[in-house]
Amino acid sequence: MLIFATIKIALQEISANKFRSLLTTLGIVIAVSAVVAVVSIVQGASKFMLDQVEGLGSNTMWVFRHRPPGVKGRRLGRIMLTYDDAVAIGEECPAVARSAPQVNMNGLIKFGSNASTDVEITGTTAAYHMIREHFVEEGRVFTPLDIEKNLNVCLLGVEVVKKLDAKKEDLLNKEVRIRGTRFRVVGFLEEKGSFFGRNQDELVLVPITTSFKMFGRRRKNRVTVLAQAKKGQAEKAIDQITYLLRMRHRRRLGEPNDFRIMTQDQILQMFSKMSIIVTGLTMGVVGISLLVGGIGIMNIMLVSVSERTREIGIRKALGAKNRNILSQFLIEAMALGIMGGFIGIALGMLAGRFAYEVISIWVDFPEVFTPTWAIVLAFGFSTMVGLVSGLYPAWKAAQLDPIDALRYD
Repeated sequence: MLIFATIKIALQEISANKFRSLLTTLGIVIAVSAVVAVVSIVQGASKFMLDQVEGLGSNTMWVFRHRPPGVKGRRLGRIMLTYDDAVAIGEECPAVARSAPQVNMNGLIKFGSNASTDVEITGTTAAYHMIREHFVEEGRVFTPLDIEKNLNVCLLGVEVVKKLDAKKEDLLNKEVRIRGTRFRVVGFLEEKGSFFGRNQDELVLVPITTSFKMFGRRRKNRVTVLAQAKKGQAEKAIDQITYLLRMRHRRRLGEPNDFRIMTQDQILQMFSKMSIIVTGLTMGVVGISLLVGGIGIMNIMLVSVSERTREIGIRKALGAKNRNILSQFLIEAMALGIMGGFIGIALGMLAGRFAYEVISIWVDFPEVFTPTWAIVLAFGFSTMVGLVSGLYPAWKAAQLDPIDALRYD
């Protein structure tokens, strides 16, 4: 009962000075709202990033040409990654389940009088579908004959069909013009969605050998290789690809690689580092705000002790012990911290949502997500700041001599 009575008295004191109490918690409100807003945005982006990377296909890795920086990199001469390299990766690396060469270029596609501009044209093989988990919904995939004979066949994404203002049944096995060349539509890709603002459904696939004919034979030496490692053998696959390409490119001992291998985990690690940097910078602002908020609570509690000196003297004269006075002022300080925490959490969630709505007007931005641990952490910090800031004022109030306190004017 004594505890409840103490809490009631503390809340009454805060309620009697609403505006002053609100201003006192302003530093904590700013700190907590900053934490919640930033964590909401970063966690939303992290969740979005994870979903996007998982959508690229499991155990996927990308191999591409890369010139290392510095003198050693400049001495490597011409940097190439060829179609034959891609074929060798699939045939000579036991830990690689499959590989697919890929070249990309934008172009114009036409069907009758309809047209679609800035469509991405990708030359690849049938293995692309298994690696990227981007399958054919209707029709068929490319056959070995399509690749061997450089046949002018293509697969269309759902957005391309929409831009051509046509139906799938009107396009299947019909001719379209891609960069001025006639192609027969043999199938349609299933809907894949966006990847970091890039629409993966606004895509036209053609056989890799046909793309060399379209884009120029030199593109045969500048391919990107999509590879998929066997389950649990990603590291082995990287080692085997590295060894194979160094042998094929005749790299001597001590010479750097003229290619780079990137995996899903590396992409996630890069994003995690960025998230840590952003969160760290925010924590600097939060720390300053918490310090200001703590000083504000300590200051107002010292003022409160001075204003209520006679009250403290009366309570002690009536039998209140030091611990009763101490607990009353500590509860008041903690209540101020808790109040700032609640307001900060609410404002932080609103700020995160507002930022999402504003940014989404211009770019494809991930949905904000506020994890439970962030709310608990913010609430715990605000309560702790209130407790620590109230220790000295509460101790000072508890140590007052009742006679001196009663004489205080």
